[in-house]
Amino acid sequence: MLDESPGYRELDEAELVRRAASGEQPAFAELVERYRGMVYNLAYHSLRNADDAFDAAQDVFVKAYRSLSKFRGDSKFSTWIYRIAQNTVRDYIRARSRRILPVSLSDYSGEDEDPRQLDIPDSDPSADPSESLERKMRERAVHEAILSLSETHRQIIILREIEGKSYEEIAELLGLELGTVKSRLNRARLAIKEYLVKRNIL
Repeated sequence: MLDESPGYRELDEAELVRRAASGEQPAFAELVERYRGMVYNLAYHSLRNADDAFDAAQDVFVKAYRSLSKFRGDSKFSTWIYRIAQNTVRDYIRARSRRILPVSLSDYSGEDEDPRQLDIPDSDPSADPSESLERKMRERAVHEAILSLSETHRQIIILREIEGKSYEEIAELLGLELGTVKSRLNRARLAIKEYLVKRNIL
């Protein structure tokens, strides 16, 4: 258990991977702890079902554990686990015969500056019921807007707006140039804004 081996929390990623590959369960448990949020968010915002997302995330880490011996360190473990998650989610989508239609980006202005940050509200149990309902409706609409994006743009929005990853981290995870990340993020934000405006959410 992690509580019995708090020292694992202080180890860097490479050392954790090395120890996990040699069979140290707490080391792999610490890797799961570090990346389960990222994996679950990717699964949930692609599958739109909490149970499916949980199952997919579990499958991701099972696959990772079984394949640790194949991980050569050519990329960061976070990049490697993210790619496993991408492939697993695609398998789940295919299994459910679910098609995700991309939003047209033909109206994108191509401006370099970042649009305002996307506001994805959290539920507040102490709020007024009518305000809480409005927030829930807005949150659902934002999730639907994210789901409507192409896979390429959906990944970037999740990593930036939900996971809070930096542009540099996203570029490394997805194997993209920094400028490409910013451009795609701008397009994804604009597509979400247009989706919400059409539904009188903004």
